Amino acid sequence: MPEKDYVIVPWMKIKQSSTFSLDELYKMMYYWFERHDYVFKEKEYAEQRTQGSKLYEIRWYAERKVTDYIKFVIEVGLFFSGIKDVEVEKDGGKMKTQGGTVEMRFSAHLRKDYEGNWESSPVLKMIRGMYDKYIIGSRIEGYEDDLYEETYDLMNEVKAFLNMHKFG
Repeated sequence: MPEKDYVIVPWMKIKQSSTFSLDELYKMMYYWFERHDYVFKEKEYAEQRTQGSKLYEIRWYAERKVTDYIKFVIEVGLFFSGIKDVEVEKDGGKMKTQGGTVEMRFSAHLRKDYEGNWESSPVLKMIRGMYDKYIIGSRIEGYEDDLYEETYDLMNEVKAFLNMHKFG
């Protein structure tokens, strides 16, 4: 089984209550993954109606092949609660958008030996451990740094989007 090396503390989060465009936020994040060459999957989408508002729970999984041995993986949990359609004034006109609480949890890890080539025997598994530690250890640290920076870049873009696109 491929190993996961968590680069950042799993499930760092952003939480904010405001008025924002849910559709535009969704698109911005999707295009971020696309621009950074990640293969993106929506693993879960759930929507509930509760007393005049909506609750969404969405889970995304994105991965990018870095080498034949390493992939970058970013997972995002999106939780929207108390979401209501609201109408706001913008540039002298009225615009429909949403208001409520958004919470996003981010996790990132390296997937090493993602094809399982070193898993067929205990000896190969031991050799892989030595390979990871002594032969490519410094390269792995560099990849961890790169993934850390990419994850924070995504989080910072989300924060900037939420702050720039607040209405009210």
